[in-house]
Amino acid sequence: MTETRAPATTLSGEGDIHPGEIHQMMVRELGVTLDKLVRLRFVGALVLGVFAIAFALTDIEAWRTWLLGAAAAALAGVAFYDLRTFRRRPITPGRQAYLLSSVLVLHTVMILVTGGIRSPFIVLYVVLSIVGALSLGQLRWLLVLAGPATAMIWILAVLDALGLGPSQFAWLGAAASGAPSWFFAAVLTVALALGSAIALAHRQALDRVLRRCAVSARETLATLSERNRGLQELSGTLAHELKNPLASIQGLAGLLVHKLPEGSREVEQLGVLLGEARRMSSILDEFLNFSRPAGGLAVRDVAPGRLAADVVALHEGLAAGRGVELRVEADVDVPVLRCDPRKLQQVLVNLLQNAIEASPPGSAVVLRVRPGEGGGAEFQVEDRGAGLAPEVRERLFRPGVTTKPAGTGLGLVVARSIAEQHGGTLTLADRPGGGCLARCAIPAAPPPVAAGSAAGRPAPATAGGTT
Repeated sequence: MTETRAPATTLSGEGDIHPGEIHQMMVRELGVTLDKLVRLRFVGALVLGVFAIAFALTDIEAWRTWLLGAAAAALAGVAFYDLRTFRRRPITPGRQAYLLSSVLVLHTVMILVTGGIRSPFIVLYVVLSIVGALSLGQLRWLLVLAGPATAMIWILAVLDALGLGPSQFAWLGAAASGAPSWFFAAVLTVALALGSAIALAHRQALDRVLRRCAVSARETLATLSERNRGLQELSGTLAHELKNPLASIQGLAGLLVHKLPEGSREVEQLGVLLGEARRMSSILDEFLNFSRPAGGLAVRDVAPGRLAADVVALHEGLAAGRGVELRVEADVDVPVLRCDPRKLQQVLVNLLQNAIEASPPGSAVVLRVRPGEGGGAEFQVEDRGAGLAPEVRERLFRPGVTTKPAGTGLGLVVARSIAEQHGGTLTLADRPGGGCLARCAIPAAPPPVAAGSAAGRPAPATAGGTT
């Protein structure tokens, strides 16, 4: 019974999505189009100006020329004002209606000077109303646009029936030269109403689909977040429970090594056992780091160049065993950082180990320290390995995703979390010429909340030193 009601729960959740959110989705997609519409009114002003000049040369009725000229000047002024304010103000349905209404005024002027109800441009009222229905998506805003258009159609029809309407231009032709004006107005009104209603129905149907998709996405995200929290808790519990017996195994194996004759086969086998135990302990530490929420930062003054040099020194043995050259290049003008040296060292260790493991023998891995934008420092770890495909790079920051056969997929997740806790960023990119380039940007000081959470706690002794 519960499962049969699940779909209804999803649909009723549409109320959690405010219509304004759907509007903002549409605006983001239509932003470029609306920007072009603002600029297009300059073209409209130019067209009106050209028509004004043409009428001045060919038409004896001066009012047409003056009306077109005034409309061109007004439209250019409004377009210039909107161009300056368009990007600085939020795009609301009211602003959209305002933009479309300015186009309506342009059409009305063109219709007035080219024959009124008999103008070939009269049908553009229908097109504009349909566009308004699709763009605005709300009946009340559509009426702001379609109402004046319908009223103008009937005003022109009445003027034409009374013989007061503007005369036609033979060289432009006419939309309904042989039909009564009231009949043509009625046809236009029906077409405008039907077209607007159908377009509005399609837009509202699209809004409902978007709302359901948004609700579904939120529910899926909430479910995944809940499962992720459960996974974090489970991994932390398992890692904690396994570390204690693993420590006992390491201790007993170490005692046995000292009791057995040096160089014996048993000692060699115990060495392998100890190595695997240490590797397992390192993996469990990664799971613990992943499962624990990021603790407060124990900040102090740290020299970035010295911290980088210490991390490189820790990896000289690993690099030499793989035939990889390690270099550190630190600018002298890099400012001192207020950071947690232990956590920042953890980030650099992870990046440097990844670079060494990805590098072929005979190549070099470089750890650079540069001044960061707006203060702080940027650490760059550069290797000459195979590099990373674009679709893989960002996925590597998801838990469990790795390119290593024996990797856990947690190292980069923890590293980015530490960088963001400091108010910085961690990204991966292609190195020009081949390989991978990891950039870790750290500001001069962490955010107040992160730094304050560790206030008063002494920083543990670690590489990096103080200045």
